[in-house]
Formats: sequence, structure tokens, C-alpha cells
Amino acid sequence: MKIYLHEISEFGTELTFNENEKWVADAISRADEHLDELSQIKPSTPNPRPILVELNLRQVDEVVVIDGKLRTHIELVCSRCANVYDMPVKPSISALYCKDPDMAGVAHLQADPEDKRAPGKPVGQNKGFARHKHDFGQDANIESGKDLDINYIAEDYIDLADVLTEQIQLQVPFQPLCKADCKGMCTQCGADLNVGRCACAKITASNAFSALKDLKIKER
Repeated sequence: MKIYLHEISEFGTELTFNENEKWVADAISRADEHLDELSQIKPSTPNPRPILVELNLRQVDEVVVIDGKLRTHIELVCSRCANVYDMPVKPSISALYCKDPDMAGVAHLQADPEDKRAPGKPVGQNKGFARHKHDFGQDANIESGKDLDINYIAEDYIDLADVLTEQIQLQVPFQPLCKADCKGMCTQCGADLNVGRCACAKITASNAFSALKDLKIKER
């Protein structure tokens, strides 16, 4: 869903969405992890997941401030047992957007006004007066305790689907776990050890000296 910058006022716009909005469901599903079709893991449930999105958009000077909350869950693949599981996500959304590359501190080429054919001069990288979240909302800053850099946008609109996907992806852990005490899978047969013990340990124990069966001792 695209929100054009000229539609955002300084007084703020309240928006609420749920799982019945297709673009919302699609934006959340981008953060899901899936195994290949050959996997024996059961596919995702076709039932729509519950989603609640509440956003407030307002414009302060040339910066668009987006605050709100998101409540849903995403599907991840456990890094130990490789099973798909649901992880609840409840991020508080706080983001700043601006079309001015200098304000956002983005490196770009600035053309010479006297000679437009000349190559542009690099400006913006660590030279712009990039502002942070505390410059645009004291109450929000006190609650969250965060300083947020301004995101540069090249278009005249903000795609809320991209905003939701980005906020969800920030919640994904580096090593997802279906549960804290996940036992993982057997490194030999690939069995899920959360279901029960596999037979590999017994086989290994009963053949402790199997590696020596072909050993030949030279006679003196």
C-alpha cells in the first residue's frame, strides 16, 4: 500500500489494518522461512494468521514519522531440528523517512551548478545533518529510548508493505529455536531427537570394535 507524501499532514493520520488486507498478509509472509518441496516437514496452514497493525503517520518539516505497533506471528525454521514453528512477533514500529539525501546523510553526487556536464561531487556521507528520533517526538523517545536514523526514499511515496516487512525481519533471531531446550536432530540419521531417541547410539555401542575387524597384524 503506497502512501504519498503530500497526503501526510503534520496533524497525523491513524491507520489500522488486519489479516483481511491481502497486501498486509503478503508483507508479513515475506519474512516466513520455508523448506523446499522435497522436505517432509508439513506445509504451512492455509488458515490466515491473525494480524493487527496500528500506525500513526505524521510529517515534521520534511521528515515523515511512522509510529505504531504490529501483532502477529511468523514461520521460522528451527536451527537445531529443522522443524517449522510459529514465532510471535510484537514489534513497536518507529521509523523516519525523508526525500532529502543530505538530511538523511546519504552519499550522493551533487552536480556543479556552473558546469552541469562535470561529474558530480560526492556529498552527504557523514556530512548531512541527519537527525534522530528524539528530534521529532519527546514522548516517543522517552518510552522507547531509541535514536533512529532517517531512511532515505527516492520516490514521492512510502510503501507500507515494505515498512511492515522490514520491521518483522528485524525481529528474526540469528539462530531461530523452536524452544529453548530443543534437542536438535541426530547427526547420523537425521532423526528428530525431540520425538525420541534414535537407534544410532545402540548400533554404535554394539559395534564398538567394528573398526578393528579388518586390522591385520604382521607376524615377526
